[in-house]
Amino acid sequence: MSLYEKLREGLYDAEHKPRLTYARSYFLESGNRDFDLTGLEEFYLEWRNFDEYIVLQKQTDNLRIKGKVVKETIAIKCSKRGNDVYWWRVWKRLKFLDKLRERTLFNPHANVKIARIVFVTLTFDIKICSIQDAWETIGENFNKWIRNLRKKYGRISYLRGWEASKQGYPHVHLLMFFHDYNFKVIRMKGKYRITEKEGFEKSYHSFIDVQAVQKLKKGIKYITKYLSKYTAESQKLTLALCWLFKKRSFAVSGDFHEILYALIETKHRFIQTDLFRNKLKFEIEWVFIGIFSGSKLEIYHNEWWKVIVTKKKLNEILD
Repeated sequence: MSLYEKLREGLYDAEHKPRLTYARSYFLESGNRDFDLTGLEEFYLEWRNFDEYIVLQKQTDNLRIKGKVVKETIAIKCSKRGNDVYWWRVWKRLKFLDKLRERTLFNPHANVKIARIVFVTLTFDIKICSIQDAWETIGENFNKWIRNLRKKYGRISYLRGWEASKQGYPHVHLLMFFHDYNFKVIRMKGKYRITEKEGFEKSYHSFIDVQAVQKLKKGIKYITKYLSKYTAESQKLTLALCWLFKKRSFAVSGDFHEILYALIETKHRFIQTDLFRNKLKFEIEWVFIGIFSGSKLEIYHNEWWKVIVTKKKLNEILD
């Protein structure tokens, strides 16, 4: 066994399951001089494609027989960053964007054009630091940058996504709404730019691109392409690095929801639901049993959920 193969053995737990904890130890703490982006991407895919299931026991009071509890053991496929369940959850979170009506935000033929919604990309200069330092400090850098913007321009709401460059460094993509400020817009090389870009550059260390958004849905589509399952294969490195450094794939500020809901002009009623999005019935109790691999549960057909009825299998997981 080569040294590389021996090192990679440390990526798995006692049951030879790929685990993030071991990946962080191997890729971030092993002392490797060069960051192994190819190896990380390969291991991330191995982890993503290793199907695991949360096993819960549904305990329902039998109203016809006092004191009788009906039990049903169910396996539900885990959401893993980049797998089919994950993309379904992302879609559920962002599907409200599809309901937006198209809005023209400024007249491109007007003598004076102003914009309150802009699309911003923060890049990361590879000469500043290592890939690891870049990902570990990008959150702090972003927070400092947006705090300074708020001091200058007032209240800001945003939708944020990540992208990894080919070299592995983090880029931040933002759709930003400025509540208290209007930017003057000019046409430059086929794109709408703002005249006050320097205000965005003062508190950040690398290149920043800023574009005024003229069509609302176009601006949303531009940023959500980084959050789409249809670009998942091209975003493998981004997903792998977000996974390794525990970064949320996207963030939506609470007031950004409020703005878009106002544009949709619909009211939302929130109710408690169970794991299958049915209205919660309070005579039902869910008991957590554990997390098991698909092979352990004998689930081989990419099923999202399955009722476990085999007594032998029930005894194995309930013991």
